[in-house]
Amino acid sequence: MPRRVGSEHPRVALIQRKLAPPPPPAPLVERPRLEQLLEALFERHRVVVVSATAGAGKTTAVAAAARRLTWPLAWLSVDRTDAAPGRLVTYLEAALARTRPELAGLASEALAAGIPHAEAVGLLIEAAGDAPLLIVLDDLERLGDAPEALAVIEALLRYAPPAVHVALISRRDVPSVLSVPSGHVSATISEGDLAFTVTEAAEALELLGERETDAAEVVAATGGWVTGVLFEAWRSAAHVAGLGGEADPLDGYLSSQLLEQLDPAARDFLVATSVLEEVTVARATALGQPAAAERVLALRAAHLPVVWGEGGTSMRCHPRFRDYLLARLERRGPDAVREVRVAHGRLLAREGHHEEATEVLLRAGADEQALTSAEQAIFPVIERLDGAVAERWLTALADVAPSGATQLTIAELALSLTGDDYRRGVRVADQLVELDERERLAHASDRAAGLMASLYAGVGRLDDAHAVLDAASGGLGASTVRYMLRMYEGGPAQPRPEPGGEEADGVLSYADYFCGRLDKLGEAPLSRWAYAVARPWQIAARAALGHTAEALELYEAAQDAGVMTVSLAVCPGPEVLMDAGRLEQARALIAHGRRLARATGALDLECVNRLMEGKLALRLERDPEAARAVLEQLERDLEPHAWPFLIGPINAWLGAALLLQGDDVAALARLSRAVEVLVDADLILELPTAAGYLAEAQWRAGDEEAADRAADLALDASHRLGSNHRLLQALTDYPAVVSRRIDAEQGADSAWHELGRALIAQGAGGLSVIGSVVELREFGEPALAIAGATVRARIAKSYELVAFLIVRGGDGVDRDELLDALFDGRADDSARSYLRQAIYWVRRALPEGGLLVEKRRVRLGAELTVSSESTTFEARLAEAARLQGEERLAATRAALELYDRGEYLAGAASGWVAARREQLAERALDARYEAAELAFAAGAYGDGRALAEQVLGADPLREAAWRLLMRIASALGDEDRVIATFRDCERALATIGTAPSAVTRELVERLRR
Repeated sequence: MPRRVGSEHPRVALIQRKLAPPPPPAPLVERPRLEQLLEALFERHRVVVVSATAGAGKTTAVAAAARRLTWPLAWLSVDRTDAAPGRLVTYLEAALARTRPELAGLASEALAAGIPHAEAVGLLIEAAGDAPLLIVLDDLERLGDAPEALAVIEALLRYAPPAVHVALISRRDVPSVLSVPSGHVSATISEGDLAFTVTEAAEALELLGERETDAAEVVAATGGWVTGVLFEAWRSAAHVAGLGGEADPLDGYLSSQLLEQLDPAARDFLVATSVLEEVTVARATALGQPAAAERVLALRAAHLPVVWGEGGTSMRCHPRFRDYLLARLERRGPDAVREVRVAHGRLLAREGHHEEATEVLLRAGADEQALTSAEQAIFPVIERLDGAVAERWLTALADVAPSGATQLTIAELALSLTGDDYRRGVRVADQLVELDERERLAHASDRAAGLMASLYAGVGRLDDAHAVLDAASGGLGASTVRYMLRMYEGGPAQPRPEPGGEEADGVLSYADYFCGRLDKLGEAPLSRWAYAVARPWQIAARAALGHTAEALELYEAAQDAGVMTVSLAVCPGPEVLMDAGRLEQARALIAHGRRLARATGALDLECVNRLMEGKLALRLERDPEAARAVLEQLERDLEPHAWPFLIGPINAWLGAALLLQGDDVAALARLSRAVEVLVDADLILELPTAAGYLAEAQWRAGDEEAADRAADLALDASHRLGSNHRLLQALTDYPAVVSRRIDAEQGADSAWHELGRALIAQGAGGLSVIGSVVELREFGEPALAIAGATVRARIAKSYELVAFLIVRGGDGVDRDELLDALFDGRADDSARSYLRQAIYWVRRALPEGGLLVEKRRVRLGAELTVSSESTTFEARLAEAARLQGEERLAATRAALELYDRGEYLAGAASGWVAARREQLAERALDARYEAAELAFAAGAYGDGRALAEQVLGADPLREAAWRLLMRIASALGDEDRVIATFRDCERALATIGTAPSAVTRELVERLRR
């Protein structure tokens, strides 16, 4: 049955013989000396390099030594095609999984998570654990100097646990770029170690029936070269003595003493089948060799440098012998060589090795015959992120590939989307229109339909996107784009399709983000290439949910790994950097993202980038005039494309700018339009922001009811979004929105009260520093950690000095202010001397330039990356306040664990420390009460009660905590405890001459009913 365009492609068939040591040669000379040497090196060293010329016995010696060990063995014989990093990772994973099945799929999943090839191998080998393991990489020279492949091997060495040992076998020196990481003890075995001794040569000669031959003379003639001894190169008159046969000493012998002694048919058979690593009767027949069974049988009786398989029905030529035979094959002329290689490519294709078949046929110049295998293999190649290989194939096959609807066309569309080359993808789709094949391809292949429609949408050609979708027969690709198009067109929401493991998953993530379905962005895409598109929007989702530190860490990891995609530079990156307050970095990234977006031809990405520029001007630069200039020009440029996901936010941020400028009437119009567009299209990502600003605009217009409705809409949108972060960012500018709603509430424990407390927490803490060079440990015994090493000060005031400077920040503090804060206003000689000593110690302890004293002002260096436990605690509370439900509870408790390590700057007694200590205690108490409320809401009544009791233990006058204990008792059906708790509340409040509030009394009455 002919294969349907767009049908499922097969997975790559692994060549299993690459994953096992080759069988030992015959005759096999036992070499306990060499095996014991290698065994001892494996046990003592983590990396052993075995480097010598062909025929030196490298592979045989390592395999024999490995058999002496009790460790599991993972073996991989690499070949030239393994220079593609994704292919190499695939085979390394398969080799390790043969001995550690639990590792199967781990590297593949890492690649699916967008992790670069080298890092994926790092995760794979780290998971090997603490049990001993020997990994052998044979024929390493075949990788050449391919940098990406060598980076994969280097990562294997770098991340290997101490119990994992690696043997590298190569005909040439290990490339200098493949340096053994520091801390890895290595050893090298070379020609001299591998050479036969006279005793070993004598045993070899005896196995050959050469008992009368002088072993010493043979060793002298060959330099102990193993292949030279075993296959009698010393008999050749042309032989030149020396290790490794520097002047090809084997060539003369192979020609005159071996091949010429065979009949012409046998010689032809050996030369023609040299393209095969393993020769069998069936494979030789497939190459067009007549009477292959008779030839194999005849060669079995000859003395040849080959290893025979079980039963004598298959043979593997010694690498040096095979090199010689391949050289003989090349002398036959291009036509004869091409015929053999084409037959070899066809054989590989029949065996299911389509990638290898494509490479062989392309090298043979048989492009038309390579086409079928390339169509079979190109999608698996793309999936393992070897895009360069796929691009090379497309270029090589451009002249022979049929125009129109083919698998290669779909592959080019996929590469265009995942590579953010929209112009190319649209050009391919338009060429199909010229051939009258676009709709036919869309109907035959859902994948192609989804790709073409996505690319058309990105450049603003929605009519073409619909034309493709109308022709599609249905499926994940088409339904995903239909779901996405609501961003561009508004209207009723389309059902959200489930991920399916193709490029559509990336498109789905893009749509989920801008639609505000952030809960769905926690799901990992099912394929690696989908992840390439999805990962930026997953990072953006973490930022939008308020996980700023985590989003920043993910962004920086992507940046460090060199996977800065266009999408990441256009939107998520700037959003994360703006949340982190990194103005200059955000500004630079937006400029870089603009260049990238324009190069792709993607109009939507370019417009999102310009939206980020407007937000930056407003949020960080506080320049409403500049923001309006950017956003109003963007609005004009977008007139032909009234896309809700952009029109809504543009109006929202223009409204925010107008509010800052005091143009309340224009602001109200803009914000009303923003909310209308976002609500109609059910796009909730920016709705909390827009509605929050609208509440302020409506109140300024004198419409208090409309202001309340807008505020409630903002709060509802936050709940749907799953985070208060976006709303809190807006309310930070206009906190009166919260105050007015709190005043309108009947009770004292409403959602608006909770939001008010979260808003207070936002002002208390900024973003904690990730990966600080200097960290001040303040809870418990104070200390400074500098580059991970703990340093303890000789005088305690040094810690207070650093803590004060971290909290104050900015351009530093005057010495007199330091004396006032740290010495309670004392300015005598003793205090000044003490301060000088503290400053001196801190300057000595910190990296150069870490503490600066200029014109009586003391400040931390601008280049110093510094944090403290107390500011980290505040930052964690602030981040927790942006979250909701169980996520907020977990984040709050994690922050409290830091605070609960011990007293703040224990032993310090200055007035500033006492005030700071009290401030932190109050924030911890508030956080503990919030955690108690959250635990109660989650049904964790025991935790809620314990936390509330802790709050009351520190502050028995906190009436809200008494009410919470009553609600918990009621939820547990304990009416007596409700009353008892109320009585306890009365007694506590009576100590200051007051009584429970009306709210508390009403609660008791309600719970008693």
